Amino acid sequence: MRDVKEPEVRRAEIMEATLRLFIKKGYLKTTTQNIIEEAKISRGLLYYHFKDKEDILYCLVERYSEPLLRRLSEITYGENSAIEKIRSFVEATLISPDTITAEMVTLQKTVDLEQNRYVMDRFAHKVSSKISIYFTDIIEQGIAEGVFHVSYPSQTASFLINGYVFVSITVNALSDNEKENYIVAYKKLLESTLGAEISIFNT
Repeated sequence: MRDVKEPEVRRAEIMEATLRLFIKKGYLKTTTQNIIEEAKISRGLLYYHFKDKEDILYCLVERYSEPLLRRLSEITYGENSAIEKIRSFVEATLISPDTITAEMVTLQKTVDLEQNRYVMDRFAHKVSSKISIYFTDIIEQGIAEGVFHVSYPSQTASFLINGYVFVSITVNALSDNEKENYIVAYKKLLESTLGAEISIFNT
């Protein structure tokens, strides 16, 4: 009897099987036939859920970003002041070394491949749009609290977040010290651009 599963369950199984293959064989050496065999499904079922290997990669990146987006939403709509939210917002986007998993390392190496630049670019645009909405809300809260002085909250949020997201993608190969310099520079840019009445990061 055919094993019938809910679409989301089946999609998750295919994604997990594909990620296992990426870890074991690498993205370039993983074929759709490998995925079919690893997931124990038919070719038709694979293409019912995903267009191709690149599509599965995109969905994997989306899935691994979901905890961060949930955290940023919680920060945005929480009860803290705008200053506290900005601090928490930036802190939440910084990845602690002790939280990095083999799966995360594999995904990062995969999206860094030249042929996957479009995948990451597409994802970055989507996530930037979502995060910009959160950041706009925080800026507007700060204006209402009298601690930020920004004439165009939405547009400012878009510039700040798009710059942060796309620069973050390009600095992955840098040393920890160089990355830290970018973070310090971004914090100073935030304070200046938001016209903060008090120091946001106490640096």
